[in-house]
Amino acid sequence: MKKSSILFILFCLFLVPVAMAQPGGNERPNKQTIPELKIAFISKELNLTPELAQRFWPVYNEMEDKIKVEKKKQRRITKDLKENNDSYSETEFQKKSLEYMEGGIRESQLRKDYHIKIAGVIGYKKATKLLSLEQRFKRELLNRMNQGKPQGGRNGRPGGPRSEN
Repeated sequence: MKKSSILFILFCLFLVPVAMAQPGGNERPNKQTIPELKIAFISKELNLTPELAQRFWPVYNEMEDKIKVEKKKQRRITKDLKENNDSYSETEFQKKSLEYMEGGIRESQLRKDYHIKIAGVIGYKKATKLLSLEQRFKRELLNRMNQGKPQGGRNGRPGGPRSEN
């Protein structure tokens, strides 16, 4: 088990970035490759050794799974509010909106708790760097996904959403 985990991490660290640099490597990533790209990106940026990576990734994945559950609950509430916009009473809106806010608080608490757990594995310096790396990865992924798309704002209009005429 340990050997296969180390091999997978090494694969992600070395082969995925090499594959991305090959001709055609700037193609849009698909859902299957995004987790691999994220692992490679974060492992490289945090300079994780195979031993650290083996301890770090299970904790990180556990955090992500729990956060996904909270976000899914919030999306359900948002969908429910949109679908029942005309039929809910003020009291029902109050209940649902507070439930939505509580989900955000739970998500923040999860992030805080796991920040401490992750810091116990990789140290606070790298754990703090991880906070910005997640955003940077998303930004770079979006940039990569937008490569090859026509430039312009909404509906393909030049100048973005606001045109200065």
